[in-house]
Amino acid sequence: AAELQIWDDLGWEAWLRGRLASGPFAVPGPCVLDVSEDVILSYPQSDFALVEQDLRAAFPQGVARKLEDAIRDEVTTCLTVRRELINYKKLCLHMWKAGSTVEKDLRQLASFFYIDLVAETPPEEQRKLYSDVSNTMNECRGAVSVIWDARYFGKAICNLPRHPDSGVPWKFEELPESLEVWKSLERARQFVSSHAELDAYLALRWGRRMQENCSSKGAAGEETAEDGAEASMPSKPPAKKDLAWKSERVLVQSPLSTDGLHELLKAIKFTGLPLPRAALRYIELVLIARGMSKAMTLRTTLRRYCVALRQVQASAEEVRADLRNLLDCQPSETSASAGLHSFCEKYWRMMSGVVAVVPEMLQWLEPISELRGDAERLFVSGAKGAAAFVPRGFSDLLQPYRAFAKEHRGRMLEALSKGKWPKSARPNAQEEINLLPCRHCGEKYTRLWLHRELCFVCEARLRSEGRCPFNDKCGPASFCPHERLCAVCEQHSCEECRLLRGDGEDVWQVVGHWQPAAVFLDFDRTLATTKRGGSPLIGNHSVDPDLATVCGSHGCVQIVTRSSRKEDILQFLAQKGVPISRVHSLKRDGWTSKSQVIVQEMAKLEAQGGRGLFVDDDIKELTDPGLQPLVDAGRLQR
Repeated sequence: AAELQIWDDLGWEAWLRGRLASGPFAVPGPCVLDVSEDVILSYPQSDFALVEQDLRAAFPQGVARKLEDAIRDEVTTCLTVRRELINYKKLCLHMWKAGSTVEKDLRQLASFFYIDLVAETPPEEQRKLYSDVSNTMNECRGAVSVIWDARYFGKAICNLPRHPDSGVPWKFEELPESLEVWKSLERARQFVSSHAELDAYLALRWGRRMQENCSSKGAAGEETAEDGAEASMPSKPPAKKDLAWKSERVLVQSPLSTDGLHELLKAIKFTGLPLPRAALRYIELVLIARGMSKAMTLRTTLRRYCVALRQVQASAEEVRADLRNLLDCQPSETSASAGLHSFCEKYWRMMSGVVAVVPEMLQWLEPISELRGDAERLFVSGAKGAAAFVPRGFSDLLQPYRAFAKEHRGRMLEALSKGKWPKSARPNAQEEINLLPCRHCGEKYTRLWLHRELCFVCEARLRSEGRCPFNDKCGPASFCPHERLCAVCEQHSCEECRLLRGDGEDVWQVVGHWQPAAVFLDFDRTLATTKRGGSPLIGNHSVDPDLATVCGSHGCVQIVTRSSRKEDILQFLAQKGVPISRVHSLKRDGWTSKSQVIVQEMAKLEAQGGRGLFVDDDIKELTDPGLQPLVDAGRLQR
């Protein structure tokens, strides 16, 4: 109790601020006592070492150790869950982008091979091909909707507000109805419930038309009677449910944002330490500022999302079974003629895609939510195309749809190269006015048949020439010869090229996975928000929180910049609590390129065989020819 007596004095805050600001227990960065919703993003987070630093600065060694032991296991476990979820949601981003591409490919195939199954009587082979394409497209659509949800909610969970007073996005309070896939499920359910009414309505309408066609035209009075009969027709039952829109940015108060913090504070109280109210408040601020309470909230929210996915799975299987029963029944003449049976097939295929993918998602999300702090890593993935590492047993969810599209795409492209475009690509002017020109050949097409203002034929020809089809300014150095994709315009990453696209969070993940001996960071628009060599001390500038974490956890981070504001940069980073080894200013130090600096620094590490990581927002700096020997030797990752 004597050790904690200072917390009962009126001057405890001034004493604590002094210890946090200077001396052997100084904590770099803004003071924890000043944390609020407005400035919380300025505080480094998601590392338990930060909590240890704060506690050891404020409490005697024995007390600090007891406090750390009380929450360490729970907090490090939640941080492990956060790490895995961050990588999993990035992997879902890649899968969603790939799925969207496959879905568009299937829509193009469906348009190319389109036939009117109701009005036309095509050969059986042609009819079957179009049906297969359409069915595969709808099944893929259902699968992609689940992947999109996993990406969206995974990101929303990771981006939960750090301060518990901010609340949580409303979608977490309205699960599973707030899921995107739930919309498709509700519309399929509405179709099932309205099917009999729709069939009866179409039968009545069909009968009226047959009577009108068989009867000769009568007098004007008779036509008026028919018009009256038409007016007495019942209204058409709704085929799908209209769902209201609501902004996803709305935050609501929820126990999700506070329960985790209360659990940690309860564990602190169970230590039996006679902590004064001021000491407890300080500990609470530490847990908030360093993201420990958010990590607890993240795990709880992930578990809630998994429960919602279980509900989706059960409901989708139920609706799918109802749709299967409708399909197994012989369709009535009116149902077949109006395409009602085809709509039933469409919804059944979409639910089949949902039922196939949801269990695969749960196979990994549920174990992630139950991970322990010492668990081995499962996923490593970057957000913008960086290489992904997945555990054994992870399924390629899109492989069946990708294989189907690839099987039939060649036949379509061959026909297109001979000028055999479908009617949907070049309709008559009377049928379609929204035709857009290919910016390369000038031919006009509908939007479905253009990709970034290029037609299929022109895009394929430009890629075969080894250049970016979308921007003439992109040089060959940024064009991947292995996948024929542009690192700039298509955010492509290639391990063979040793060139990855990503953000600060991706850099943090890569550094943790590869453990480079040295990290070289650009300053303007990379580590800091400054531009064109401006002083970071002028204006309201900040640092990337993830790159700041890299600087704090890695022993050799060097700034390589063209800015001449060397002293300002050092002062700015010191104010932000971002430690770095050295600042290389090309203008001040007499260098002509960043590659010269990196080559010299890497030469110092050659004896140890150390690898380096170069991070910059300019593709020209990353692909400087002077770096190529290091890249080819496998010693430099960009």
